[in-house]
Amino acid sequence: MKTLIALTTAGILLSGCSSSVVEPQDDPIITNLTGKPVEYAKQKLGLPNKRDETRSGAMIWVYLDNKKGVSAKECSVTLSIRNDVIENVVVDSADESLFSVVSNSCGRIRKELGLNS
Repeated sequence: MKTLIALTTAGILLSGCSSSVVEPQDDPIITNLTGKPVEYAKQKLGLPNKRDETRSGAMIWVYLDNKKGVSAKECSVTLSIRNDVIENVVVDSADESLFSVVSNSCGRIRKELGLNS
């Protein structure tokens, strides 16, 4: 009975894990976009899925890359922009199923940036 409870708990915890794609300083998406002009992001990725502005005047752009099906993944790339320069990049992904752990997240964004790894 204890084994069944332990296995069920482990299955529930693993089925909806959310974490960063890679350690932030090591992610090629971050190193590719940080410090670039906003026009670079527009040219490579198009217009963002979401836009916002902070009280301090920085623009926030969010690009979404969601994969559906058996290997479902959710990925977002958030850009903090000031004076038309990308100051900060945050990559966040969530695995929607156990099968999604095998595939790479942010695949469309990586492809558009020329980061096919």
